[in-house]
Amino acid sequence: MDTGFSFIHAADLHLDSPFRGYAGIDCEEETRENILRQLRDGTFLALDNLVRACIQNQVDFLVLAGDVYDQADRSLRAQLRLRDAFARLAAAGIPVFVAHGNHDHSEGFQAALAWPDNVHIFAPGEVEARPVTRGGKEIARVYGISYPRRDVSQNYASMFRRDLSAPFAVAVLHCNVGGNSEHADYAPCSLEDLAAGGFDYWALGHVHRRLTLKEHGPCVVYPGNLQGRGPHETGARGCYLVRVKPGGLAELSFLETDTVRWATQRVSIQGLGTEQELLESLDAGLAELSRAHGQRSLVARLELAGRGPLHRRLQRPGALDGLLEELRRRFTGPSGRFVWPESIRLRTAPEVDKESLRGSRTLLGDLLEIAREARCGGRLRDQLAEALAPLQGRAARFIQLPQGKDLDELIEAAEEMALDLLWEEDAR
Repeated sequence: MDTGFSFIHAADLHLDSPFRGYAGIDCEEETRENILRQLRDGTFLALDNLVRACIQNQVDFLVLAGDVYDQADRSLRAQLRLRDAFARLAAAGIPVFVAHGNHDHSEGFQAALAWPDNVHIFAPGEVEARPVTRGGKEIARVYGISYPRRDVSQNYASMFRRDLSAPFAVAVLHCNVGGNSEHADYAPCSLEDLAAGGFDYWALGHVHRRLTLKEHGPCVVYPGNLQGRGPHETGARGCYLVRVKPGGLAELSFLETDTVRWATQRVSIQGLGTEQELLESLDAGLAELSRAHGQRSLVARLELAGRGPLHRRLQRPGALDGLLEELRRRFTGPSGRFVWPESIRLRTAPEVDKESLRGSRTLLGDLLEIAREARCGGRLRDQLAEALAPLQGRAARFIQLPQGKDLDELIEAAEEMALDLLWEEDAR
């Protein structure tokens, strides 16, 4: 290979995803419509960002590794929006290679639409190869396969074989590598299966978290989904810009495409004595979260943690609802970017006077005294080290045994956990 090139690898667009569970948002009508509109259009806005990234970076081609649509019976709106996106890429001279996965397999409904000439959709059930040319010369070859049905249990990776004449070979596959438990085991395969095909880059889809399973020989990558779709998909979502240097080395850059982002913010009640102080702390936490995620709208799940006198007050009926309503009023509006506090989860515990308990003749008192002795060193700490020692031999490659400050922190965490489990609510 005597020249470099670039492409973008994206997957799991799930166009027209319904964002279940948010239809009942309770707030002023204009604000509610603003939030719902951004949620409904989130996957399409992410698609627009993907197209913009392709054009701005002047890539040589785009690959989409499955689940382009959210449903096998593809909505007409999703198909039209995708066709228009591909037309913009055609105008920029950017070819597109599409493999369909378990969500948008070929048994589902497809409208009779004319796709632009720059688009190649890989056939179901068989591996195809298509060249990418620039200036009349082949710079890469893209291989791919689409799902003929939803439940594909066959190892599709074993069907891929590189032609030795390909200058740089990209394989596009929607699959589960290594039995990832987060997703259904469709087209299961192993890293060894992928390496056996002789490809330079495996453009994978199906896993919604971005993962680089192998950096080279071959490069094996999940870009994650283009737009997060719920509280279980927090953090930045997007695609990979892949720059291939002369000689075939692939350099990856992650590009954010999401327009609505899910996040979790933990706030401690320790040191807070009133609901007003808690509200101010939550307010500051959401403001910090908003700044950290730039210009994107946010759906935030709040978690209250720690020990303090507010624990019992927050148990009162309606206490959390009142806080949530006020925060929503402060951070949302009828237009523009929003921060929507989705819920407040209580993970707090009663305030405990450890020193008073430590001297008491109770189970908790004995436990706290043991924990202090373990932190201070001596015989008990030596016994802990002896108990952990067998792990060093059996799992040394995977586990680094805690020592010094790290061990102190673990003992303290165990102490807190024991307090949570043993402390009785009526102990005062």
